[in-house]
Order: sequence, then structure tokens, then C-alpha cells
Amino acid sequence: MEKKKIDFCIGIFDDLSEKGLEKIKEDIRNCEIFGIGVYTEDVIIENFFTHPINSLEKRIEIAKNIDGVKFVFPLNTNDPEKLKEIIKSEYINFLDKNKN
Repeated sequence: MEKKKIDFCIGIFDDLSEKGLEKIKEDIRNCEIFGIGVYTEDVIIENFFTHPINSLEKRIEIAKNIDGVKFVFPLNTNDPEKLKEIIKSEYINFLDKNKN
């Protein structure tokens, strides 16, 4: 099976279970470029009816520290169309910064 060019996941990234981390690592192995979108506190409260334990900065750092993740970005919406736009923009930014 050929690797995907890009893949990504989105989430809160407050407390990753071993099973969740293993799934992300499997996804990373099956693509060339892997990105993670981390929901802001407002989105978590409004859409998931809970509060994050850690700050956005800490949760972004958790995501960045997963081996193989190429780029991490905040998500201030849960709207599917806006998510597509943000993810595309972040991917293009990553490619622009890593032209070689």
C-alpha cells in the first residue's frame, strides 16, 4: 500500500491514552506529512461541554512532542467547512516553510 502524502488528526490533546497515542503513531507511519489540530478552550467548552486540564500552549506542546508530527496548529472552530480551510492553510504554510 502506498503512503498517503498528508494526514492529520484533530482533538483536545490534554491526556492521551496509550491506545490513542498508538493510533496516531500508526497514522504517522502511513503518511509522509502528519499534522495535528488542537482545539482552543472556547471550542472545547462550547462544543464538547468540558474544560481542558492544560492550557492551549501545553496541549500544543504535547502534540508537537509526538514523534513524527510535522506541524501543529490551534483550531478555534468545530465547523467542518472552516476546519477544511484552516487545515489546508496550515498545510500550505508548512510546505512553504519547508521548501527544499
